[in-house]
Amino acid sequence: MMFLFYVNLATILCFFTSISNGNIQQTVLRGVQTSLLSMYIPSKPFTCLDGSLTIPFEFVNDDYCDCQDGSDEPGTSACPNGQFFCENKGYFGTLIPSHFVGDGVCDCCDGSDEYETIIVCNNTCFELAQKFQASRDAQRALHAAGVEKKKQILASTTTNKFGRQKHLDELEQDLKILEKELKEKEELKRQVEILENAAKEKHKKLCEEKRTMQDVSLRNNQMHEMFADLDTNGDSLISIDELQKHTELDTNQQNEFTIEEVRSILGSDSVNLNEFNTTIFDQISNSYRQLPEPTRPTPEPTPLPEPSIDSMTTQSPSLETFIDEEDLTTHTRSSYKYEDEDDYEEDHHRESKTLATSIEHEKHIHDSVAPEYDDETKKLMEIAEEARNRYHEIGEKFLSIKHQIEDLKKQSTVDAGPHDEYSPIIDQCFDYEEREYTYRICMFKTAKQISKGGGSEVIIGYWDSWCGPKDNKYLKMKYSNGATCWNGPPRSLIVTLQCGIEQKLTDVREPSRCEYTIIFETPLACDENIATTSLHSDHVEF
Repeated sequence: MMFLFYVNLATILCFFTSISNGNIQQTVLRGVQTSLLSMYIPSKPFTCLDGSLTIPFEFVNDDYCDCQDGSDEPGTSACPNGQFFCENKGYFGTLIPSHFVGDGVCDCCDGSDEYETIIVCNNTCFELAQKFQASRDAQRALHAAGVEKKKQILASTTTNKFGRQKHLDELEQDLKILEKELKEKEELKRQVEILENAAKEKHKKLCEEKRTMQDVSLRNNQMHEMFADLDTNGDSLISIDELQKHTELDTNQQNEFTIEEVRSILGSDSVNLNEFNTTIFDQISNSYRQLPEPTRPTPEPTPLPEPSIDSMTTQSPSLETFIDEEDLTTHTRSSYKYEDEDDYEEDHHRESKTLATSIEHEKHIHDSVAPEYDDETKKLMEIAEEARNRYHEIGEKFLSIKHQIEDLKKQSTVDAGPHDEYSPIIDQCFDYEEREYTYRICMFKTAKQISKGGGSEVIIGYWDSWCGPKDNKYLKMKYSNGATCWNGPPRSLIVTLQCGIEQKLTDVREPSRCEYTIIFETPLACDENIATTSLHSDHVEF
């Protein structure tokens, strides 16, 4: 805006000279804008500015409204729709409603609206001009500093159009090289993994054969051990009487383990070792428990002789010298351990369980032990692991560059300003902290409202378009189609860009329900034209 551009041309007090009876008469015309003075010629009839009526010039400013548009009364308050022009010499000329004229309130800084009243208006135009000049100087300094920071940002980034394309070409070239190298590493990995898998498969097969032999040997040993345990009379046969003692083999624990039930297990009255191995052992091995050792009767304690008078008077070894403390403890335990029959049954049951023989348990022990590979297999595994690591390393670089290329191509479709000046902040996120929420805007992407109370994020809007004024649409950003409010419209956001030294969000508001506004200060919005405007280009003498 050019300072005081209209001031030098503005004239409210127009002097018209007319010759009357040889005297010079001066006429004062008030309230007319400078640009319209040519329409007010005293020597000609006046035509209303809307063209609706032509009247004698003496009807102008006669305090009577003749024109519908109020143009015949620019200096009075006669027309309700009229406008009075304040010259405000030394400051900016302004228009006020004509009914403000002569209302006893100083509306013009030069007081020209109260020319017919007794009100004395102080001329404040000079003070206002000084304040405006100071404000404009501050803005100029801000934009100058911001432009320097803007140049630094643009110089340090490759996201401008030329730099982005150059960087994109370099990345695509690197991607081709990596793609070729990745295929080579993949083929090398495939070949060494074939050798590795073959060696591991061979080792696995040998281990399985060895484990099978161990399992057969273990089963054979346990079978012989169980047969010998059951053959209590040593006749190399397992009879019904010998097996009937093992009631844990009875599938029906509610009834007695009968001879018929035992015979159904043996298949006959007795079996030899070979028959036991082929038909009986696998059937009973998981339920079989060794019988506990028979308990020995506890000897009755020998009563001590009655002490005599001599023994009472003669010193003798203390009783403790004949009874060791450990023996006493053992004697007490053996004497009272099974006073209750139920306790005995419980201990007997627990003891029999501890004597169980389980082939499956031994198998689990063998299965849980990791196979120990031979040196040749270990070497192949190391080579294969190195090949995998190199393949994954190249693969990660390949994907990283591929993603960079995709991002740069996506950025090229974004309207980042007339000179691509906003490209450095594409996809950059900025936060604004409030008492209850954090507002996060990822430029040209999304805007979110994040609750500090631990609630979920709410999308305020997605990047839509620039929506600034016609003379510069790049002053405002629009984010729309956010999460729908309860019984309301979808959320939206308008971001106003302002010149600032640092990049930050400020002053979030919600002027209408679910419609937010926020200010984003950034050096990228600083104007070089404002920064380089001469300090004295609009200087006016007051």
